[in-house]
Amino acid sequence: MTQPIELSKIRPFVDGITGVLILFMVVGLPVIGWFYYKGTLPFWMAVIFGTLLMNLSFTAWHEPSHQNFSKFKWLNYVAGWIASVASIFPGYFARRREHLIHHRWAGDVVKDPVYPRIQSTFLSFPKVLVDSNRKFDFKNIPESFHPMTIGQRIADQVSNSCALILIIGSIYFGFFQAVLCVWIIPRVCIFFIHAYFICYLPHAIEHGGYQVKRVRQAGWLQRFISIEQNMHGVHHACPWIPWHQYNNFISLNSDTTLKENIEMV
Repeated sequence: MTQPIELSKIRPFVDGITGVLILFMVVGLPVIGWFYYKGTLPFWMAVIFGTLLMNLSFTAWHEPSHQNFSKFKWLNYVAGWIASVASIFPGYFARRREHLIHHRWAGDVVKDPVYPRIQSTFLSFPKVLVDSNRKFDFKNIPESFHPMTIGQRIADQVSNSCALILIIGSIYFGFFQAVLCVWIIPRVCIFFIHAYFICYLPHAIEHGGYQVKRVRQAGWLQRFISIEQNMHGVHHACPWIPWHQYNNFISLNSDTTLKENIEMV
């Protein structure tokens, strides 16, 4: 029987693979926008390329949130904040805290922000997702759990302002179509795609409830769309493991799935 590889909890100076992914997205999106603005790319092609790059956005902010990008906390903060701004999904530090709350209280009816989102059918999920995001009460979370500093709140306000300035500025200076096809349309599409592949499918149970750790034996397409988050159960079991090492951590034939209570589907 194949034994799972023991991966070190020691973070690298910089995770090169994740660094390339972040750089690819941060640089690629404005480059595609520039090519569209100059007439080199048609609208439909810019939307496709923009969506492919935007698909990297979850991993780009998610890895720094778990301090998997670097052993230096400040470098994770910088990388996560830049990735968040570049993908027009601002508010990195608030989102980081919300995600860590999800890990700390995974499956808790009251405290896990993901729990109410997935109490739905496959088709009703988008509506329930939007409604639950508005209604979740963070007052149920202890203030001592990853409290946001004044600096982090300011950084989130700055990132929100950057997104607003980009959109308003693009309208004023005449390049709104480039922003629309490279950032806004891809952002909306990827928001719901990621919601299904990284929120609903890993945790939902058909008739209600919650599965904390689930691994889906997926083909290349789902692995590509979710950036290996079909192995989301591994991430919940060991959040210090970087996304590109999920498959090296566990053999699907090993008894580790039983030890970690990971559901295989």
